Amino acid sequence: MSRLLVACAVLLGATSFAQAPAVPEKPNPLKASAERTQAALARLPKAKPEDVKSQDAILKALYDVISGPAGAPRDWQRFRSLFYPGAQLIPLAKPPGATTLAARPITPEDYVTWGQESTATHGFFEKEIARQTHAFGALVQVMSTYEARGTQDGPLIAKGVNSIQLFNDGQRWWVMNIFWIDEKTAGLAVPKDVTQK
Repeated sequence: MSRLLVACAVLLGATSFAQAPAVPEKPNPLKASAERTQAALARLPKAKPEDVKSQDAILKALYDVISGPAGAPRDWQRFRSLFYPGAQLIPLAKPPGATTLAARPITPEDYVTWGQESTATHGFFEKEIARQTHAFGALVQVMSTYEARGTQDGPLIAKGVNSIQLFNDGQRWWVMNIFWIDEKTAGLAVPKDVTQK
């Protein structure tokens, strides 16, 4: 009799346990981010191997792809292929009437939207004139001094510094972020050594 009661208790306990509502799994933001990143990588246009084989190559491609005369379409698929998912482009600006600087983060896709409209009527040529690089393993920080002109050999319209973060995943180089300021916005000239104040 006691064995029968024990068996019934076990059976009832198992039945109650089976009917209990499942405890929802706690969301894991790192796992969700990794899944989003993998999905975004799969959607990216394939990069030209020569654009992403070295630090020099990806920086050359970055400056090259945004430069050209007015009305000449840029290769925006090539531009997109340089950036890792989640990358940002962050100009520093001084809003009208403001005394302080503001950061204005945009995505590569935002830049494409702006660039398609701007380059239809305006030429833009940006080139690197100096570089300082700091690296630790696959993480690279580049301080890239640039000059910008409206035509290939036209007058200077801007000079500043691009702070560019690069990453090597073991197969290729990626642009992670670009953070920049020009001399007019900064209110000072770019020094020869951009590590100086």
